[in-house]
Amino acid sequence: MSERQATRAELIERLRNSSKDAVVMAEMKRLGFWPADQGKPDLEAALIAREAELHKTLQRLHTLINGRVDPASALKQMRRERMEASLVRREANAQAREKARHDRALRWHANRDTHTGFLGRGVSGGLQATATEATVPSSPSSPTQLSAPSLPTIESPQALAAAMGIANSELKFLCFHREVARISHYRRFALPKKTGGERIISAPMPRLKRAQYWVLDNVLAKVPCHEAAHGFLPGRSIVTNATPHCGQAVVINLDLKNFFPSVAYPRIKGVFRGLGYSEPVATVLALLCSENASDELEVDGEHYFVGGKARDRVLPQGAPTSPMLTNVLCRQLDRRLTGAARKLGFVYTRYADDLTFSLPAVLPDLTVDRQALCGKLLRQVHFIVRDEGFTPHPDKQHVMRAGARQEVTGIVVNDTPSVSRTQRRALRAALHRARTQGLASTTWQGHAATPSVLVGFAQFVQMVNARQGAGLLRQARALAGPSGSSTAAPDTFRVQAARGEAPPRAAGAWWTPAPRPLPELQLTAGQQRAERQARLNAQRAERRATRLGLPVPPRANRASGPDATGDPSGLDTNDTPDSASARRPPLTSDDAWRLIGQSALLLWGASRASSTTALIMGCVWMAYAMYTRRLGWGRYFVALFVILWLARHLK
Repeated sequence: MSERQATRAELIERLRNSSKDAVVMAEMKRLGFWPADQGKPDLEAALIAREAELHKTLQRLHTLINGRVDPASALKQMRRERMEASLVRREANAQAREKARHDRALRWHANRDTHTGFLGRGVSGGLQATATEATVPSSPSSPTQLSAPSLPTIESPQALAAAMGIANSELKFLCFHREVARISHYRRFALPKKTGGERIISAPMPRLKRAQYWVLDNVLAKVPCHEAAHGFLPGRSIVTNATPHCGQAVVINLDLKNFFPSVAYPRIKGVFRGLGYSEPVATVLALLCSENASDELEVDGEHYFVGGKARDRVLPQGAPTSPMLTNVLCRQLDRRLTGAARKLGFVYTRYADDLTFSLPAVLPDLTVDRQALCGKLLRQVHFIVRDEGFTPHPDKQHVMRAGARQEVTGIVVNDTPSVSRTQRRALRAALHRARTQGLASTTWQGHAATPSVLVGFAQFVQMVNARQGAGLLRQARALAGPSGSSTAAPDTFRVQAARGEAPPRAAGAWWTPAPRPLPELQLTAGQQRAERQARLNAQRAERRATRLGLPVPPRANRASGPDATGDPSGLDTNDTPDSASARRPPLTSDDAWRLIGQSALLLWGASRASSTTALIMGCVWMAYAMYTRRLGWGRYFVALFVILWLARHLK
């Protein structure tokens, strides 16, 4: 490979920094006329090297003397040296800062899968606390141990993710709070109420539902609830809730307004803190069980979910954890209402947001006015309910006496628990119509009747009162055929989620995010300038080698593509072909139009000059220009002028 020839300025600088003989000897060694580090003559080489060293020393002394004689020159030299030293220090500091930033990025990249540092504004304050810091023994609001021995021990959010069988990154994805987001973990829809209006249901997506089932079965289901609570508990139902109020003289029903949405994030987090979990674990559990109620908006074709702040998160009505959370949260409410009811001789039960009180027909004190007792009870109940953070519904308060129908959670309790006569007659009529005219002509509650619907309501009647429902259930099962006696299959999704296993999905395996790339060390401004200069020098060497037909010198640390190499042609120069023509960039559309225009001008000039010689020389010039890819208009007009001038004088 041919080496680059030194310029005149470079030779003068070498002569100034060394001696003439040393430069000549170096050039002879480079060209092979002087043995390099071997053979004879060694003495002459040593003398020349010593002479060059003495010459450098004399030059340095001469410069020092000139600086002492000329103070202005000395100050200028000192300023130059200070500037050079400052640039070196600045570049070193920049590289040190970038190295420190890169080290921090690498540490964060390594810890992000095992560390829960930030989950949104307003909820991340206690995530950095350790288990000992989050449970201070001296603080009465910070328990030092779990409130129930059967509760699982969860030391950190990472341990919670491992118990659920999901990655820590997925747990953070499910818990992260955003006031404005592009996705939502809940699907919201409306269901009509019996009393009119709509009930907004927030159904969790399968990924979040899986985590909530784990929390429900492993944490909330193991917390003992008050004996007055009958909703969503094993072995209890609306029947057990209504049975204590059968045959009573007075039955009072109250309803809590906006029961689930009135439970905000701080109270949900307080439930888990009260169970004995640390601040980070309680924060993550509260975020899993709460919803940022949001409005879906469309802006420029993109969907956004705009919600509120962290303190505005509420219990979602539709999540499997919400009913049990309210049972745990309302333990103090149940204790206070039970105590107030017993003092006045009432019986109290609660099914979710339905509060029921009943007064027996026979009172110990016969002189007590029942109406006065009811009024006193209602005043105390309203005070306790408001004091506990709830609001009684003004339109759903009913006082039912023995002379009228008394109903508790849809069950008539005047004598024994039973379904209302109207509903039983409607079911009997639907079964008769389906048996005589067919299911196609049968409706139930305004919709087309199906065997499963009729069997389901008949089973409900039998659950409330076996004597009333036995005959209706036989008729419904006979109408449904073999499928009417089938039992419901177990919920495998919930069972496997509670075990920390991934439930099977019909759509395939669960989606997992791709691993994030490692952080890259960014170049400083000085390194970018040096790299750009090295790239330009390499490109100049390649172009010169291509022009002379020499092998292309290899480029250090080259990468393909215009962004990596800075080559405007965008060619991949990693491979070095044997022929120089294969290394030339292809003709672009601009080059093609330029070539057509130049050829047309050449033909016009040759025809005007009526010279075949001009046409031949012009074709040769155009072929050379296309071969070298040098199709500039300046070169073209100079060559055209020379060709026409030569053709005119040779004619």
